[in-house]
Amino acid sequence: MAAVSLNMKSNTALLLSIRPRFVEQIFAGTKTVELRRVRPRVKSGDLVIVYASGSRKALVGAFQVADVIAASPASLWRNFGTETGMGKKEFDEYFNGVNTGFAIEVAHTWQLPAPVQLATLRRQRGGFHAPQSYRYLDLGEVFSLGGDALLGGRRRDETAAWMR
Repeated sequence: MAAVSLNMKSNTALLLSIRPRFVEQIFAGTKTVELRRVRPRVKSGDLVIVYASGSRKALVGAFQVADVIAASPASLWRNFGTETGMGKKEFDEYFNGVNTGFAIEVAHTWQLPAPVQLATLRRQRGGFHAPQSYRYLDLGEVFSLGGDALLGGRRRDETAAWMR
């Protein structure tokens, strides 16, 4: 895997739990925005680690954030409806009761050579719990979970230099 040029603004990554069908769409390139009801602290260039929830229960890859858009659900649907991986009814149900929603635009994606199953994560990182929605990881945690593959092929020493 060739190294991906990340432009992270922080020493943390966002670990997102995503339903398996949406994970498949993200890595196929048909879902280019990840929708959230609550804004995570990420910005353009940041790293998102993808955990497939449901029956998959595994770290499967990562993507770089292109942008994060905050808007009304109606505006998000107008601008990104075909890129959400869901129909209008499911979209409306997801954003029911919310005045502002968030679309995390996906830039570059990369998958791990092999998914890291939840049982393996728990053995490697005692007490590892997949987030209900999301949580933040420092770069040391990223390396311990998936090594350089989660950083788009960068080694730990390259990443430390690149973050300065």
